[in-house]
Amino acid sequence: MTVEWSSGGIRDAQDERHFWAALSCPRCGKVTTVEMSMQREVRSSDSTIAPVSDVTVLRAIPSGDDADVSVGHLPDDVRGFYQDAFRVLQAGVPDAAAVQLRKTLEAAAAHKGIRERQLVTSIKKLVEDGYVTLDFKDVMTHIRQIGNSGAHYTDVLLTAPEVERSLRFTTQVLRNLFEVPGELNELRLEAEAAENSRVNPPQEPPAPEEQNSMSV
Repeated sequence: MTVEWSSGGIRDAQDERHFWAALSCPRCGKVTTVEMSMQREVRSSDSTIAPVSDVTVLRAIPSGDDADVSVGHLPDDVRGFYQDAFRVLQAGVPDAAAVQLRKTLEAAAAHKGIRERQLVTSIKKLVEDGYVTLDFKDVMTHIRQIGNSGAHYTDVLLTAPEVERSLRFTTQVLRNLFEVPGELNELRLEAEAAENSRVNPPQEPPAPEEQNSMSV
C-alpha cells in the first residue's frame, strides 16, 4: 500500500483532532482511507503525519468485509472457497478467482447432499430438488462456464469485469441456498422461545416471609 495523503490536522465540532491517511493499492488501483490514533506523534513541518509516528488503526473505509459480497450462515468450506475467490480477484488474478467460484458452487451443492461427478448434473439436481428456482439454473451455468474457462488453457484470458459479474451471481446463489434459510431458522427459533416463555413464564421467587416459614 502506498500512502497518497495523510493529515493530523482534521478537527471535529468539539475541537478534537483526528488523524487520517489515504492509501492506494498498486494491484487494484483502489484507495482505502484509514483513521488512526497516535501514541507517539512525531511533528512534521506541515499537517502530514510523519512516517515514524507510532499509530494504531481505528477503522478503515472500506472495511475488509465488503457488504456487497457478505453472505451469512455459510459452511466453513464454502466460505473458504468464496473468500479465496474474492481475495485473488482483488489481487488481479481473475482466472484463479473464477476457478474458486466454481469450487464454491460445488461445495455448496455438496452441503445440500448433491455430490454428482459433474457440476452440470449437480446444478440440475439443485433445481429439481427445489433448493433454487429455475431462474438460477442459467446463473449457476454461467458460474460453471466461467470457472471452466479459468481452469483450462485458452487463447482468451478472463477479464476482471467478467469474473466480478460471476462473483455477484455466486453471492446471490449462496444467499438463496444458505443465508435466507439460516435467517428463517433464526426467526423460527426466536418465535418458539417467545411462545415457550409465554406458556411457561419464569417463576417469581418466594417473598421473604414465605422463605422464613419454609425454613422453620
